[in-house]
Amino acid sequence: MVELIITEKPSSAQKVAEALADTKPIKKKNKQSSYYELTHNKKEIIVTSAVGHLYGLVEDKKKGWTYPVFDIKWTSSDLMSKELKYVKDYIDTISMLAKKAKEFTVACDYDIEGEVIGLNVVRFACKQKDANRMKFSTLTKPDLVAAYEHKMNHIDWGQANAGETRHKLDWYYGINLSRALTSSVKAAGSFKIMSAGRVQGPTLKLLVDREREIEAFKSEPFWEIGLWGTYKKDEVEAWH
Repeated sequence: MVELIITEKPSSAQKVAEALADTKPIKKKNKQSSYYELTHNKKEIIVTSAVGHLYGLVEDKKKGWTYPVFDIKWTSSDLMSKELKYVKDYIDTISMLAKKAKEFTVACDYDIEGEVIGLNVVRFACKQKDANRMKFSTLTKPDLVAAYEHKMNHIDWGQANAGETRHKLDWYYGINLSRALTSSVKAAGSFKIMSAGRVQGPTLKLLVDREREIEAFKSEPFWEIGLWGTYKKDEVEAWH
């Protein structure tokens, strides 16, 4: 039974392959991406990688530049930007290798973004509903071997759901408010791309409130009194 391990970056795939291989792993190329074939305790394993986020959120049925929009879906990043055409090679490689595998393991960075990257690769490129999960904090051989030997038999759904929710909120809040602001500027007779976001908007509000407090500040006269005393003569002198 062949196991497919997916990492977040090509450099991580090499580290995982070298750490788990009984002997030296065999590196193979497919277009711009690569993968490693090896055996671990005589078990056949293939290690390949994503290259960061292979999928992003877009409007499901785009109807011009309107707002608010809540019908969104995940799609491969190469369809979102010409600069991300190389992403297709990684997706094609993972899809090809998935057809050979019977077991799947996510070995992306163990954080929320890594979990979302792994989740999307598993469900869209591998056509699976779940996968094993390796948890490691360093790419040293002892850590990687221990992470493999003690891997979870499911994705960390807490992190995965939290990550996907954050991406969707970023889209709902950021895209819709940015379009609304831009449209309001245009309606006023000008045009400028305005930007707002889940973090950017509240942060700007804090800055605006603070700036208004500064502008509204009215100085008032005040006095300082200095006191000096000498112990020898028990004299105290005061001035203002």
